[in-house]
Amino acid sequence: MTKSILIWGAPAKVNAALPVSESFEQSGKNFGNLLIGNGVHSFLADNDIVYRNELQTPQEANERCSHVVIPAANFLWKDFDFGFMADFLEQTDLPVTIIGVGAQTHDRSISSSIHPRTLRLMQLVAERSVSIGVRGYYTAEVLAANGIHNVKVIGCPSLYTKGSPTIKIDTSRLGSVETLSVNFSRRVFRHAFNPEKMQKLENVLLKFALEHNNSTFVAQDEIEELALHAGETVNTSFMSGYFNQSDSEQVVKFFKENTRYFCDEPAWSTYIKTQDISIGTRFHGNLIALINGIPALTIVHDSRTMEMCTLMGIPIIHLSQVDIDNFTQATLQDLVSSCSFEKFENSYQALYKRFVGFLNENSLNHNLPS
Repeated sequence: MTKSILIWGAPAKVNAALPVSESFEQSGKNFGNLLIGNGVHSFLADNDIVYRNELQTPQEANERCSHVVIPAANFLWKDFDFGFMADFLEQTDLPVTIIGVGAQTHDRSISSSIHPRTLRLMQLVAERSVSIGVRGYYTAEVLAANGIHNVKVIGCPSLYTKGSPTIKIDTSRLGSVETLSVNFSRRVFRHAFNPEKMQKLENVLLKFALEHNNSTFVAQDEIEELALHAGETVNTSFMSGYFNQSDSEQVVKFFKENTRYFCDEPAWSTYIKTQDISIGTRFHGNLIALINGIPALTIVHDSRTMEMCTLMGIPIIHLSQVDIDNFTQATLQDLVSSCSFEKFENSYQALYKRFVGFLNENSLNHNLPS
């Protein structure tokens, strides 16, 4: 009997027929997780796949599965406890491959603490795999500081969703943007290198969106905006308080009428292909554009976005380099018009080859062409 691959981590899709609050919970409280899960599922699709909730015990995993694959996010943070995964996996003898694990800090300290139970999981994975797939060089350094050295820097698995060795970005409409997709990190802005500057920059971005008749806001974990869009009663004072450089009624109207969210990658891709550009602070909200050949400009505000954008050569606005007192919608338009994606296109080709090598060395059967 052919054994299955156990995928345990970010989901590939959620039920779009459910109320938004329930599909939000299914996503792991962030619709961006779906791009991670879908990415892994897409290149392992030729295998028989089971998910953790289909298995009752570690013994059943041993009997039914040949390999465990963990689509990961920013697991390596002092308050994130993934010991429950180690508890389960220690009772199996299966090889374990983790794909896209990242470190999250405020100050990019290499000595950043990892929750001890999460560190136990990483040590177990290090013992049972040829290499650990990490999001960037910063995460590799954090793991090395904790005694784990068999890592390969591969970026995020969502980068390889389309299964193509190359990506070409269409920049033909950057000079006169008509359809604009924006994303914000209002709920987590205090994680930024400079929270006050980030708030001001996101205010400029909202003004930029309000100037465009065809602009939409793509929500990932902004549950309040999602609830407002769904017609629920919401205390909107937080919106006018954060976006305090625009008329409060206009702000609420924008989020109520222009918010979008997606329960699977195909629906998200279909939408983003109708846009001229994606701009904002959400990494996956912009990456979905890039993998579909649509320009994206990312506002780098924390260690996680900086690590991945640097690795992938994604065009950025770095928070530390912004003269916020003189940063206007016109400044943003100038940056959009001058975006170059050659570095990203070249970086992608190199990372793609590295990623295929990572899957091969960890003995994972995949459908990515060499």
